[in-house]
Amino acid sequence: CGNLEVDSMSLDRLRQEFTYTMRLLEDRRGYIVRTLSTPISFRTSQHSPPSAKISRPKTAAAILGRMTDCDRVHQLEHEPTRCHNLETHLPSKRSKPPPWQKNMEQPLVPFVVGPGYILSRSKTKCAVTIKDEFFEVAQDGEQKRKQGDPERDSLTAQLQQQISDLTLYLEEERLNHRQTKQRAEEYLRDRLDQAQTQHQEHIRELEGEHREEMLKQKSKFDAEFNQYKATSEAQIHRLVKEVEFLQGAFESYKSSLHSELDEKWKKKEEDLQRQCEEQKQAAIHEMKTKFIQERNSERSTSAKEHHRHIEALRKEHKKELDAIVRRFSNAAADLERLQKTTAELQETKTELQQIRERYDETCQQLANTTRNLTDTKVRLMEFEERFQEKVAEVDDKYRLKLQDLMSQNTELKRLYVRKCGQLFDEKALTDRKTQQEVQSAKSAMENLIRSKHRANVSVALTPETASPRPRAPKLRPSSAPGTKYEADVAHWSAGETDHLFRPTEYIRPDNIIPPEDPETEKVRQELLATDVKKFTKEDLLSSFDV
Repeated sequence: CGNLEVDSMSLDRLRQEFTYTMRLLEDRRGYIVRTLSTPISFRTSQHSPPSAKISRPKTAAAILGRMTDCDRVHQLEHEPTRCHNLETHLPSKRSKPPPWQKNMEQPLVPFVVGPGYILSRSKTKCAVTIKDEFFEVAQDGEQKRKQGDPERDSLTAQLQQQISDLTLYLEEERLNHRQTKQRAEEYLRDRLDQAQTQHQEHIRELEGEHREEMLKQKSKFDAEFNQYKATSEAQIHRLVKEVEFLQGAFESYKSSLHSELDEKWKKKEEDLQRQCEEQKQAAIHEMKTKFIQERNSERSTSAKEHHRHIEALRKEHKKELDAIVRRFSNAAADLERLQKTTAELQETKTELQQIRERYDETCQQLANTTRNLTDTKVRLMEFEERFQEKVAEVDDKYRLKLQDLMSQNTELKRLYVRKCGQLFDEKALTDRKTQQEVQSAKSAMENLIRSKHRANVSVALTPETASPRPRAPKLRPSSAPGTKYEADVAHWSAGETDHLFRPTEYIRPDNIIPPEDPETEKVRQELLATDVKKFTKEDLLSSFDV
């Protein structure tokens, strides 16, 4: 760049010199550019023999030609151009008249044209005056001409000679000026060609250097690219192996998780069945012992005080029966059901919490695997411009694996929801069986109470005063007869058992299935309402950027 600037500066300087020279050559107002050489007239006078022609007078050009500078031939003088101040013999230019004289009539100016012939003229008029001398003999004019002033004639001849010399000198100077101009143009043209050749050589050198540098940079970049390509391929191969290893680990973990869940559910079902059987046997044994003790105590009490406190026994017996019915129909069933439901609910909560923790761990592992996969994809996206096909293949493979993971996650959710539904169904079935057993126990207790009532009626009644009436099947009261009408009815309906074979009406509880915990119901609704989200490449990249 520095060489180019120097060449451009030299070209500008040459252009300025050429312009200045052309201006000097074209100036016609007294400035003459000439070669420092001897004038032609002086050289011819020294080297050529004297000719018969009229010799040229010595003028200012001849005087200047004798200077010492004239020995330098074909050179252009660089000092300021000399000015030849020659005295003029012509009158000076008249000034213009003032404007106020334009409207005035100008006087006639006389001119002597010849002897006896005077011409007077102005801008608008012209007059001729002829004198007597005009008509004189021509000889007189010739004599007068011969008798004229010799000094004036010599001066006129000298002036004519000077005019001719000046004309010749002017022609010589014109020729010299043309030759100098041609030499200056040739010199400037040579300098321009030389500068252009130097500039082209310099540009050629710069292009060669740039070409060599480009080759070096290209070889360097190719080596770096090959090295980077090898490292990236090794990294891609390593990442592919890691992803395959993670996929195998996930498959093994999924299979182990399925087997563990199946074993735990089987153990839990066996435990629940065993606990249900134990609780059922314990409840039956307790109820039997309690009923036997109560019946024995009641029978002994009724046997001792039967004759004295028959009415009190009826009232107490009625109160006791009502209390037993209320207690065993409402309190006992509700209490046992509440206890069982609470225990089962606590166990279910614990199991649900454990399952939720395992599910969270599985989701965390899946999120970590997805994040690692996303990181790998983001790192591989940098090579898309150079390895677009390979990156597309890797993206497709990872997308398929991600879809498999998502489908596996969906399958795990469905299995979990199915297990929860099975758990709820098992709980409902267990509660229903428990309720049926309680109802069967209640029906057995009612049968025992009815048999006891019937036994009391057969002992207390005497059918002697019974009026002969047609027997009609009627319902027995829940207690022993206390009036005559009740005694007659009991007598006529004694031994009839049709009313015992009626369809048994069970006392159904308010809710067969125990009320569910709001937390359990909320979790179940969330699991059932949750849709399987399909992750795309843009979602993964956005989650990674966040």
